[in-house]
Amino acid sequence: MPPSNFNKWATLPDPTPAELARAAAGDVEAFKTIVERYKGMVYSVAYNVLGNHTDAEDAAQEAFLRCYRKLPQYRSEAAFSTWLFRLALTASVDYQRRERRRPEPVEAPDIAGDEPELGDGISAAMLTAALRDLPDDYRVPTVLRDIYGLPYQEIADITARPLGTVKVMVHRGRASLRLRLQAERES
Repeated sequence: MPPSNFNKWATLPDPTPAELARAAAGDVEAFKTIVERYKGMVYSVAYNVLGNHTDAEDAAQEAFLRCYRKLPQYRSEAAFSTWLFRLALTASVDYQRRERRRPEPVEAPDIAGDEPELGDGISAAMLTAALRDLPDDYRVPTVLRDIYGLPYQEIADITARPLGTVKVMVHRGRASLRLRLQAERES
């Protein structure tokens, strides 16, 4: 799982109203500037939802396509980065739902054996697999809180859920992860 750089992206300046207006009017160069500024954040969101580089690239591309189409509807009530984060999250979850309908390909076993451990005998692959097994309702808020370090209120804004619900989902997601990882360690 790549390290989260959300704090770095959260400090990026939002595009100016003039930049947004040009991009919304179809100015390709203005939109390219937005893509360059936020491509790392969008990819990271997609990767943390999907756990696969190829799928994350596809979902990130879909998120930017949605951004391009919906940019004329953007209102500056929320920060642009929060709005784009939500688009990336939605595109990633939609991609995951589409892919679940397809048969799973058989993956080759990892024989490298040099996988880094995160502590307590937990490998990055174990954590990724455990996260992937969580229901979307728990995984998304848990990833946003524990990997991206977002405050609960921002998670509530991104997921369009009440603050109390988000706190419960993160708590349940953590508890479920703890049980899954404990079972994995014991096996």
